[in-house]
Amino acid sequence: MARLPDSGKIDLADVFRRVQQEMFAHLDVSGLFEHPSSSGAATEQQWLDLFQRYLPRRYRVAPAFVIDSAGRRSRQIDLAVFDNLYSPLLFPHSAGLHIPAESVYAVFEIKPAFSRSVILDAHRKASSVRALLRTSVPVISGSTLRSAIPPRPILAGILATRALWSPRFFESRLRASLAAIDYSLDLGCCLAHGSFECSGRKLHLSHPSESLIFFVLRLLERLRSMGTAPAADLMRYGRALQSFKR
Repeated sequence: MARLPDSGKIDLADVFRRVQQEMFAHLDVSGLFEHPSSSGAATEQQWLDLFQRYLPRRYRVAPAFVIDSAGRRSRQIDLAVFDNLYSPLLFPHSAGLHIPAESVYAVFEIKPAFSRSVILDAHRKASSVRALLRTSVPVISGSTLRSAIPPRPILAGILATRALWSPRFFESRLRASLAAIDYSLDLGCCLAHGSFECSGRKLHLSHPSESLIFFVLRLLERLRSMGTAPAADLMRYGRALQSFKR
């Protein structure tokens, strides 16, 4: 629809649709010309770039392992959303970023397409994070001692370009796949077919042309409702050292 360049109005839905089309084109071309392994890396980078573009600076996103003070480690997470202001990166090593469980807000699996097996694997990866121990200690804000923040449930989801199911059966196959894991994935974005949000056992599904804006807005709202990540009890992590045992 034609509009005056300085009309003072903007069609937000149209802007997001164009961003979605651009991202879909980039992901589609990567899959055509690149080796599967490099195509997968390119796909992950596209999603990382998207998150970095839309999330507030209080959050950081990266592929990572999640660890706890008991020495347990999650499976490798394609995209973790974690605290960027207060939480330390305990092991920022080239072999893989290791972040404390207390700092994690959300974890996402990135795949070329939705399928039942992919959704099951995303559930298993999320479970490996959710099972970790999370501590919380009081913090000082200004000159006031604030009570420890109770850890909130970690969000989990899946991101993909398309689905292995036909558009006609997308909703029914998605619903059946999520029901099989008791709706443990909170959010998902399939650019070509639609995004979803689970509220308990209730499934909200977007129109295919609004996949991206639906997912981004739902994610931002869920993150806002989580508040601030708890402050980790770093002394608990330190107990792995002989010096802390004296």
